[in-house]
Amino acid sequence: MPIVLMRLVNRITGRSWRAPALVLLAAFVTGWLLIAAFEEPGADIKRPDEYIWYFLVSGTTTGYGDLYPESAGGRIGGVIIIVAGLTAGLVMFAELTLWMGRGRMMRANGQAQLHKRQHIVMVGYDRDGLRAIIGQLRADPEYAKTPVVTIFWPGELTGENPDPGLYDVVAFDDTAYERACLEAARTAVVVGRSDDETVRVMLGVSAYLRRKDASSVHLLAGVHDGGRRAEITEALSLIGPDIEPVDIDDPAVVAVAIRNPGVAAIYHNLASTLDSDGTLYRVDVPADAGDWSRLDVAVFLLRRGSTLLAVGESHRPNASFRLTAAPDERIRGGQSLAVVAPCRPDIPWHEL
Repeated sequence: MPIVLMRLVNRITGRSWRAPALVLLAAFVTGWLLIAAFEEPGADIKRPDEYIWYFLVSGTTTGYGDLYPESAGGRIGGVIIIVAGLTAGLVMFAELTLWMGRGRMMRANGQAQLHKRQHIVMVGYDRDGLRAIIGQLRADPEYAKTPVVTIFWPGELTGENPDPGLYDVVAFDDTAYERACLEAARTAVVVGRSDDETVRVMLGVSAYLRRKDASSVHLLAGVHDGGRRAEITEALSLIGPDIEPVDIDDPAVVAVAIRNPGVAAIYHNLASTLDSDGTLYRVDVPADAGDWSRLDVAVFLLRRGSTLLAVGESHRPNASFRLTAAPDERIRGGQSLAVVAPCRPDIPWHEL
């Protein structure tokens, strides 16, 4: 029986806060028994609610003086309460302070368990690139307060998180995805140190999400080498049909892809086409060619196997191009067109 009692005491006092908590509880009960036994009948301090108030103000050594024991036995109970508050109470507050400090340090070093929902997880850490992507996202009101968590590889982040108000960090280990709440994320962007590493890491991310039955997470794979887009895309398609490759070197493109699932494929396919075939051409509209609606020009080019991508304001080399069409926009001679075609188009302007 003594062994059982010793084990019970060890389990109760095994955590540093439990011993002072037991001391305070013992002081509470002892003080109450002494005050209840020795104070005069009908004394306010003997009422349970008043005694609790007396215990709190005496145990914290505040001492308002509105309640106090008058008998010798009651005063002994008061002394026990005060001494317990000074010792065990201070120990508990110290332990609480240390616990809060450890929690802050663990979070700053990427060791803490986070509790996020509908956030963005960046698997792979590059501070400048991450800050640029977040800056692009914050410009969208819908993403102005969306939390961002980055999982960093060993050696990528030394010391504490340098931007605690901007994103949270999680050190990569066997529990990293769970601590980053990956299964509850809105979007996960995998950025390996190379494209091959990105594919390998995406395989692990996809397997983790399948185990968690979290098929709704939007997956983006950051591509470094534009010349390998087709190869990387094929490898990613073997992992999952909904994984989108995105050019990681352009923060604006990454931010657009995060905000608009599916759009990354458009950027990627266009870039792949241009990288492999060089099919984006600038075509100058002759100054005396005429005047047409943008829609008529787009349809005219489509019938000849070309796609109107953007309209430039003039023939100047540095003329700005506009992708989106303005209402009732007109295309006139003296402007330039950005056209996607199998070969440089020879446009018969007189047939428009």
